[in-house]
Amino acid sequence: MSWVFFLIVAAFALFNFVTIRSLLAFHPRWRSLIIVTAVAGNLVWPLLPFILSARTNPYIRLVRATLGPIWFSWLIVVFVYSAFVAIMSIIWIVAARRRRFVDFSRRSSIAWLAVLVLLALIGVYHALVPLRVERVTVAIRNLDPQLVGYRVALLSDLHVGLFTRPSRLTRTAETVRAERPAIVAIAGDFIDDDPFFVPKLLKGLSSIPSDIPIVAALGNHEMYGNPEEVIRGMAGSRVELLVNRGKEVGRGSAKLWVAGLSDFAAAAGGRRARPGLAPDLDKAMAGSAPNAPTILLAHQPDAFTLARRRGIALTIAGHTHGGQFGIRAIRWSLAGVFLPFDMGLYRREDSQLYITTGAGYWLVPFRLGMSPEVVILTLTPSN
Repeated sequence: MSWVFFLIVAAFALFNFVTIRSLLAFHPRWRSLIIVTAVAGNLVWPLLPFILSARTNPYIRLVRATLGPIWFSWLIVVFVYSAFVAIMSIIWIVAARRRRFVDFSRRSSIAWLAVLVLLALIGVYHALVPLRVERVTVAIRNLDPQLVGYRVALLSDLHVGLFTRPSRLTRTAETVRAERPAIVAIAGDFIDDDPFFVPKLLKGLSSIPSDIPIVAALGNHEMYGNPEEVIRGMAGSRVELLVNRGKEVGRGSAKLWVAGLSDFAAAAGGRRARPGLAPDLDKAMAGSAPNAPTILLAHQPDAFTLARRRGIALTIAGHTHGGQFGIRAIRWSLAGVFLPFDMGLYRREDSQLYITTGAGYWLVPFRLGMSPEVVILTLTPSN
Protein backbone atom coordinates (compact mmCIF):
# COMPACT_ATOMS: atom_id res chain seq x y z
CA MET A 1 0.00 0.00 0.00
CA SER A 2 2.85 2.39 0.78
CA TRP A 3 4.24 1.90 -2.75
CA VAL A 4 0.85 2.65 -4.27
CA PHE A 5 0.58 5.83 -2.18
CA PHE A 6 4.11 6.81 -3.19
CA LEU A 7 3.31 6.37 -6.89
CA ILE A 8 0.12 8.42 -6.57
CA VAL A 9 1.98 11.24 -4.80
CA ALA A 10 4.79 11.12 -7.39
CA ALA A 11 2.31 11.29 -10.27
CA PHE A 12 0.50 14.29 -8.87
CA ALA A 13 3.81 15.97 -8.00
CA LEU A 14 4.63 15.76 -11.71
CA PHE A 15 1.20 17.11 -12.69
CA ASN A 16 1.65 19.94 -10.19
CA PHE A 17 5.02 20.85 -11.67
CA VAL A 18 3.72 20.85 -15.25
CA THR A 19 0.59 22.83 -14.38
CA ILE A 20 2.22 25.47 -12.19
CA ARG A 21 5.17 26.03 -14.51
CA SER A 22 2.93 26.24 -17.58
CA LEU A 23 0.44 28.62 -15.97
CA LEU A 24 3.23 30.93 -14.81
CA ALA A 25 4.77 30.92 -18.30
CA PHE A 26 1.48 31.43 -20.16
CA HIS A 27 -0.03 33.96 -17.75
CA PRO A 28 2.69 35.88 -15.85
CA ARG A 29 0.19 38.61 -14.87
CA TRP A 30 -1.70 36.03 -12.82
CA ARG A 31 1.42 35.00 -10.88
CA SER A 32 0.11 35.82 -7.38
CA LEU A 33 -3.23 34.12 -7.99
CA ILE A 34 -1.55 31.02 -9.44
CA ILE A 35 0.84 30.68 -6.49
CA VAL A 36 -1.89 31.18 -3.86
CA THR A 37 -4.16 28.67 -5.59
CA ALA A 38 -1.38 26.10 -5.92
CA VAL A 39 -0.42 26.42 -2.24
CA ALA A 40 -4.07 26.10 -1.12
CA GLY A 41 -4.54 23.10 -3.40
CA ASN A 42 -1.60 21.26 -1.85
CA LEU A 43 -2.05 22.08 1.84
CA VAL A 44 -3.68 18.73 2.60
CA TRP A 45 -0.76 16.58 1.39
CA PRO A 46 1.37 16.93 4.55
CA LEU A 47 -1.74 16.36 6.68
CA LEU A 48 -2.99 13.37 4.71
CA PRO A 49 -1.47 10.60 6.88
CA PHE A 50 -3.04 12.18 9.97
CA ILE A 51 -6.40 12.61 8.22
CA LEU A 52 -6.42 8.96 7.19
CA SER A 53 -5.57 7.77 10.69
CA ALA A 54 -7.98 9.97 12.65
CA ARG A 55 -11.15 10.43 10.64
CA THR A 56 -13.38 11.04 13.68
CA ASN A 57 -11.18 13.75 15.23
CA PRO A 58 -13.07 17.10 15.45
CA TYR A 59 -10.10 19.03 14.04
CA ILE A 60 -9.82 16.62 11.12
CA ARG A 61 -13.55 17.00 10.62
CA LEU A 62 -13.01 20.72 9.98
CA VAL A 63 -9.86 20.26 7.86
CA ARG A 64 -11.51 17.61 5.73
CA ALA A 65 -14.62 19.71 5.11
CA THR A 66 -12.74 22.92 4.29
CA LEU A 67 -9.37 22.04 2.74
CA GLY A 68 -10.44 18.66 1.35
CA PRO A 69 -12.64 20.02 -1.47
CA ILE A 70 -9.95 22.56 -2.45
CA TRP A 71 -7.30 19.81 -2.49
CA PHE A 72 -9.38 17.40 -4.57
CA SER A 73 -10.48 20.12 -6.99
CA TRP A 74 -6.85 21.09 -7.51
CA LEU A 75 -5.96 17.43 -8.22
CA ILE A 76 -8.54 17.40 -10.99
CA VAL A 77 -7.29 20.72 -12.36
CA VAL A 78 -3.63 19.64 -12.50
CA PHE A 79 -4.54 16.38 -14.20
CA VAL A 80 -6.77 18.04 -16.81
CA TYR A 81 -4.42 20.97 -17.38
CA SER A 82 -1.40 18.67 -17.74
CA ALA A 83 -3.35 16.80 -20.42
CA PHE A 84 -4.01 20.13 -22.15
CA VAL A 85 -0.28 21.00 -22.07
CA ALA A 86 0.58 17.59 -23.51
CA ILE A 87 -1.91 18.01 -26.37
CA MET A 88 -0.70 21.53 -27.14
CA SER A 89 2.90 20.31 -27.15
CA ILE A 90 2.09 17.68 -29.76
CA ILE A 91 0.23 20.19 -31.95
CA TRP A 92 3.08 22.69 -31.63
CA ILE A 93 5.72 20.12 -32.57
CA VAL A 94 3.74 18.97 -35.59
CA ALA A 95 2.41 22.26 -36.94
CA ALA A 96 3.75 25.40 -35.29
CA ARG A 97 7.40 25.13 -34.27
CA ARG A 98 8.21 28.48 -35.87
CA ARG A 99 6.36 30.21 -33.02
CA ARG A 100 7.36 30.21 -29.37
CA PHE A 101 5.42 27.55 -27.52
CA VAL A 102 4.32 30.06 -24.87
CA ASP A 103 2.90 32.46 -27.46
CA PHE A 104 1.28 29.59 -29.37
CA SER A 105 -0.50 28.23 -26.28
CA ARG A 106 -1.52 31.36 -24.36
CA ARG A 107 -4.93 31.98 -25.97
CA SER A 108 -5.78 28.31 -25.97
CA SER A 109 -4.90 28.19 -22.28
CA ILE A 110 -7.30 31.05 -21.53
CA ALA A 111 -10.05 29.28 -23.46
CA TRP A 112 -9.36 25.98 -21.71
CA LEU A 113 -9.44 27.60 -18.26
CA ALA A 114 -12.69 29.39 -19.13
CA VAL A 115 -14.27 26.07 -20.11
CA LEU A 116 -13.12 24.51 -16.84
CA VAL A 117 -14.63 27.36 -14.81
CA LEU A 118 -17.92 27.12 -16.72
CA LEU A 119 -18.13 23.35 -16.26
CA ALA A 120 -17.28 23.72 -12.56
CA LEU A 121 -20.14 26.18 -12.04
CA ILE A 122 -22.60 23.92 -13.84
CA GLY A 123 -21.35 20.92 -11.87
CA VAL A 124 -21.77 22.73 -8.54
CA TYR A 125 -25.32 23.70 -9.51
CA HIS A 126 -26.17 20.10 -10.48
CA ALA A 127 -24.78 18.81 -7.17
CA LEU A 128 -26.60 21.26 -4.90
CA VAL A 129 -29.90 22.20 -6.55
CA PRO A 130 -31.74 19.56 -8.66
CA LEU A 131 -33.10 16.32 -7.22
CA ARG A 132 -34.47 13.98 -9.86
CA VAL A 133 -36.83 11.04 -9.35
CA GLU A 134 -35.97 7.98 -11.42
CA ARG A 135 -38.90 5.54 -11.73
CA VAL A 136 -38.01 2.02 -12.82
CA THR A 137 -40.12 -1.10 -13.24
CA VAL A 138 -38.36 -4.33 -12.28
CA ALA A 139 -39.74 -7.68 -13.42
CA ILE A 140 -39.43 -10.43 -10.80
CA ARG A 141 -39.93 -14.10 -11.64
CA ASN A 142 -42.83 -15.81 -9.80
CA LEU A 143 -43.82 -12.61 -8.03
CA ASP A 144 -46.85 -13.09 -5.80
CA PRO A 145 -49.87 -11.16 -7.21
CA GLN A 146 -50.18 -9.30 -3.89
CA LEU A 147 -46.72 -7.81 -4.47
CA VAL A 148 -47.42 -6.47 -7.95
CA GLY A 149 -46.84 -2.72 -7.78
CA TYR A 150 -44.78 -2.96 -4.57
CA ARG A 151 -42.60 0.15 -4.49
CA VAL A 152 -39.07 0.42 -3.08
CA ALA A 153 -37.48 3.86 -2.67
CA LEU A 154 -33.72 3.56 -3.12
CA LEU A 155 -31.31 6.14 -1.71
CA SER A 156 -27.55 5.96 -1.58
CA ASP A 157 -24.41 8.01 -1.06
CA LEU A 158 -25.93 10.87 0.90
CA HIS A 159 -22.48 11.45 2.45
CA VAL A 160 -23.90 13.56 5.27
CA GLY A 161 -21.09 15.75 6.57
CA LEU A 162 -20.26 19.11 8.09
CA PHE A 163 -21.60 21.21 5.22
CA THR A 164 -24.60 19.04 4.33
CA ARG A 165 -27.62 21.33 4.44
CA PRO A 166 -30.44 20.11 6.71
CA SER A 167 -32.87 21.61 4.18
CA ARG A 168 -31.37 19.37 1.49
CA LEU A 169 -31.93 16.26 3.61
CA THR A 170 -35.47 17.38 4.35
CA ARG A 171 -36.13 17.90 0.66
CA THR A 172 -34.85 14.39 -0.07
CA ALA A 173 -37.08 12.93 2.63
CA GLU A 174 -40.09 14.90 1.39
CA THR A 175 -39.46 13.68 -2.15
CA VAL A 176 -39.46 10.09 -0.89
CA ARG A 177 -42.59 10.73 1.17
CA ALA A 178 -44.47 12.09 -1.85
CA GLU A 179 -43.83 8.84 -3.75
CA ARG A 180 -45.45 6.75 -0.97
CA PRO A 181 -43.15 3.71 -1.27
CA ALA A 182 -43.76 0.54 0.70
CA ILE A 183 -40.18 0.62 2.01
CA VAL A 184 -37.10 2.87 1.84
CA ALA A 185 -33.67 1.28 1.32
CA ILE A 186 -30.44 3.22 1.86
CA ALA A 187 -27.49 1.56 0.09
CA GLY A 188 -24.60 2.80 2.21
CA ASP A 189 -22.36 5.87 2.48
CA PHE A 190 -25.14 7.68 4.31
CA ILE A 191 -22.48 9.60 6.30
CA ASP A 192 -19.08 10.90 5.29
CA ASP A 193 -16.80 8.70 7.45
CA ASP A 194 -17.52 10.29 10.81
CA PRO A 195 -20.25 8.78 13.06
CA PHE A 196 -20.65 12.28 14.51
CA PHE A 197 -23.05 12.93 11.62
CA VAL A 198 -25.46 10.04 12.33
CA PRO A 199 -27.88 12.27 14.33
CA LYS A 200 -27.90 14.79 11.49
CA LEU A 201 -28.81 12.02 9.06
CA LEU A 202 -31.60 10.67 11.25
CA LYS A 203 -33.07 14.11 11.84
CA GLY A 204 -33.01 14.83 8.11
CA LEU A 205 -35.01 11.69 7.33
CA SER A 206 -37.53 12.17 10.14
CA SER A 207 -40.33 13.42 7.88
CA ILE A 208 -40.66 10.02 6.20
CA PRO A 209 -43.85 8.56 7.76
CA SER A 210 -43.36 6.01 10.51
CA ASP A 211 -45.49 3.43 8.69
CA ILE A 212 -42.85 3.26 5.92
CA PRO A 213 -39.94 1.09 7.12
CA ILE A 214 -36.44 2.39 6.41
CA VAL A 215 -33.56 -0.08 6.12
CA ALA A 216 -29.90 0.59 5.41
CA ALA A 217 -26.63 -1.21 4.68
CA LEU A 218 -23.14 -0.08 5.61
CA GLY A 219 -20.93 1.48 2.94
CA ASN A 220 -17.19 1.88 2.63
CA HIS A 221 -17.28 5.37 4.15
CA GLU A 222 -18.96 4.07 7.29
CA MET A 223 -16.13 1.52 7.45
CA TYR A 224 -13.46 4.19 7.02
CA GLY A 225 -14.56 5.94 10.20
CA ASN A 226 -15.88 3.96 13.15
CA PRO A 227 -18.52 1.48 11.97
CA GLU A 228 -19.09 0.09 15.46
CA GLU A 229 -20.05 3.57 16.64
CA VAL A 230 -22.31 4.01 13.60
CA ILE A 231 -24.06 0.75 14.48
CA ARG A 232 -24.53 1.87 18.09
CA GLY A 233 -25.76 5.29 16.99
CA MET A 234 -28.41 3.83 14.72
CA ALA A 235 -29.58 1.11 17.09
CA GLY A 236 -33.25 1.61 17.90
CA SER A 237 -33.53 4.57 15.53
CA ARG A 238 -35.92 5.25 12.68
CA VAL A 239 -33.43 3.61 10.29
CA GLU A 240 -32.93 -0.13 10.76
CA LEU A 241 -29.34 -0.99 9.92
CA LEU A 242 -29.06 -4.45 8.40
CA VAL A 243 -25.51 -5.70 9.00
CA ASN A 244 -25.37 -9.20 7.50
CA ARG A 245 -28.96 -9.83 8.45
CA GLY A 246 -32.33 -9.68 6.79
CA LYS A 247 -35.82 -8.40 7.33
CA GLU A 248 -39.15 -9.75 6.16
CA VAL A 249 -41.43 -7.22 4.50
CA GLY A 250 -44.33 -7.52 2.13
CA ARG A 251 -48.02 -6.99 1.57
CA GLY A 252 -50.76 -9.14 3.06
CA SER A 253 -49.65 -12.74 3.21
CA ALA A 254 -47.06 -12.23 0.46
CA LYS A 255 -43.53 -11.72 1.75
CA LEU A 256 -40.21 -10.34 0.51
CA TRP A 257 -36.84 -10.82 2.17
CA VAL A 258 -34.55 -7.81 2.30
CA ALA A 259 -31.00 -9.04 2.96
CA GLY A 260 -28.58 -6.37 4.16
CA LEU A 261 -24.96 -7.10 3.27
CA SER A 262 -22.08 -5.46 5.10
CA ASP A 263 -19.50 -3.64 3.01
CA PHE A 264 -16.48 -5.18 1.30
CA ALA A 265 -14.19 -2.52 2.78
CA ALA A 266 -14.41 -4.45 6.07
CA ALA A 267 -12.72 -7.43 4.42
CA ALA A 268 -9.88 -5.42 2.89
CA GLY A 269 -6.38 -5.92 4.24
CA GLY A 270 -4.47 -3.49 6.42
CA ARG A 271 -5.20 -1.76 9.68
CA ARG A 272 -8.74 -0.81 8.65
CA ALA A 273 -9.82 -4.43 8.21
CA ARG A 274 -12.76 -5.44 10.40
CA PRO A 275 -13.22 -9.18 9.96
CA GLY A 276 -16.24 -9.20 12.24
CA LEU A 277 -18.07 -6.91 9.82
CA ALA A 278 -16.99 -8.62 6.59
CA PRO A 279 -19.83 -9.38 4.15
CA ASP A 280 -21.61 -12.65 4.96
CA LEU A 281 -24.46 -13.50 2.62
CA ASP A 282 -25.32 -16.71 4.49
CA LYS A 283 -26.05 -14.69 7.63
CA ALA A 284 -27.99 -12.10 5.65
CA MET A 285 -30.18 -14.86 4.17
CA ALA A 286 -30.73 -16.74 7.45
CA GLY A 287 -34.41 -16.86 8.28
CA SER A 288 -35.69 -16.15 4.79
CA ALA A 289 -38.68 -18.14 3.56
CA PRO A 290 -37.74 -20.62 0.80
CA ASN A 291 -40.20 -19.19 -1.74
CA ALA A 292 -39.94 -15.50 -0.87
CA PRO A 293 -38.20 -13.32 -3.46
CA THR A 294 -35.06 -11.67 -2.09
CA ILE A 295 -33.82 -8.13 -2.50
CA LEU A 296 -30.13 -7.89 -1.63
CA LEU A 297 -29.28 -4.45 -0.24
CA ALA A 298 -25.57 -3.65 -0.53
CA HIS A 299 -23.41 -0.62 -1.08
CA GLN A 300 -21.00 -1.88 -3.73
CA PRO A 301 -22.16 -3.49 -7.00
CA ASP A 302 -19.60 -6.28 -6.34
CA ALA A 303 -22.36 -7.88 -4.29
CA PHE A 304 -24.02 -8.86 -7.57
CA THR A 305 -21.44 -11.62 -8.00
CA LEU A 306 -22.59 -13.22 -4.74
CA ALA A 307 -26.24 -12.66 -5.63
CA ARG A 308 -25.95 -14.43 -8.98
CA ARG A 309 -24.46 -17.50 -7.34
CA ARG A 310 -27.49 -17.69 -5.05
CA GLY A 311 -30.02 -16.84 -7.74
CA ILE A 312 -31.19 -13.75 -5.83
CA ALA A 313 -33.86 -11.91 -7.78
CA LEU A 314 -32.70 -8.32 -7.28
CA THR A 315 -29.62 -6.59 -5.91
CA ILE A 316 -29.75 -2.86 -5.23
CA ALA A 317 -26.58 -0.83 -4.73
CA GLY A 318 -24.90 2.57 -5.09
CA HIS A 319 -21.23 3.48 -4.59
CA THR A 320 -20.37 4.58 -8.14
CA HIS A 321 -21.97 8.08 -8.09
CA GLY A 322 -21.94 7.66 -11.87
CA GLY A 323 -18.44 9.11 -11.51
CA GLN A 324 -20.26 12.41 -10.75
CA PHE A 325 -19.80 13.07 -14.47
CA GLY A 326 -21.65 11.59 -17.40
CA ILE A 327 -24.44 11.74 -19.97
CA ARG A 328 -27.58 9.96 -18.78
CA ALA A 329 -29.28 10.06 -22.18
CA ILE A 330 -26.73 7.62 -23.62
CA ARG A 331 -26.13 5.88 -20.28
CA TRP A 332 -22.47 6.84 -20.14
CA SER A 333 -20.67 7.81 -16.98
CA LEU A 334 -17.08 8.32 -15.92
CA ALA A 335 -17.48 5.40 -13.50
CA GLY A 336 -18.28 3.12 -16.44
CA VAL A 337 -14.77 3.63 -17.77
CA PHE A 338 -13.46 1.70 -14.76
CA LEU A 339 -16.36 -0.52 -13.64
CA PRO A 340 -18.39 -3.22 -15.41
CA PHE A 341 -21.60 -2.03 -13.72
CA ASP A 342 -21.94 1.70 -13.09
CA MET A 343 -25.58 2.84 -13.31
CA GLY A 344 -29.07 1.61 -14.01
CA LEU A 345 -30.55 -1.86 -14.42
CA TYR A 346 -28.64 -5.00 -15.43
CA ARG A 347 -29.84 -8.56 -15.91
CA ARG A 348 -27.66 -11.67 -15.81
CA GLU A 349 -29.38 -15.06 -15.95
CA ASP A 350 -32.23 -14.89 -13.41
CA SER A 351 -30.66 -12.13 -11.32
CA GLN A 352 -30.89 -8.36 -11.69
CA LEU A 353 -28.85 -5.46 -10.38
CA TYR A 354 -29.92 -1.86 -10.02
CA ILE A 355 -27.31 0.82 -9.28
CA THR A 356 -28.37 4.30 -8.26
CA THR A 357 -25.98 7.16 -8.98
CA GLY A 358 -26.69 8.55 -5.52
CA ALA A 359 -28.43 11.40 -3.76
CA GLY A 360 -25.36 13.30 -2.59
CA TYR A 361 -21.73 13.89 -3.49
CA TRP A 362 -18.31 12.97 -2.16
CA LEU A 363 -16.04 15.75 -0.89
CA VAL A 364 -16.49 18.17 -3.80
CA PRO A 365 -19.98 19.53 -4.61
CA PHE A 366 -19.70 18.70 -8.29
CA ARG A 367 -21.99 16.49 -10.39
CA LEU A 368 -21.95 17.27 -14.10
CA GLY A 369 -24.75 15.50 -15.95
CA MET A 370 -25.29 13.21 -12.95
CA SER A 371 -27.56 15.24 -10.69
CA PRO A 372 -28.63 13.59 -7.41
CA GLU A 373 -31.52 11.18 -7.58
CA VAL A 374 -34.15 9.27 -5.65
CA VAL A 375 -35.00 5.95 -7.31
CA ILE A 376 -38.45 4.34 -7.12
CA LEU A 377 -38.40 0.65 -8.05
CA THR A 378 -41.80 -0.86 -8.82
CA LEU A 379 -42.05 -4.65 -8.81
CA THR A 380 -43.94 -6.49 -11.54
CA PRO A 381 -44.09 -10.18 -12.56
CA SER A 382 -41.81 -11.30 -15.37
CA ASN A 383 -44.30 -13.81 -16.78
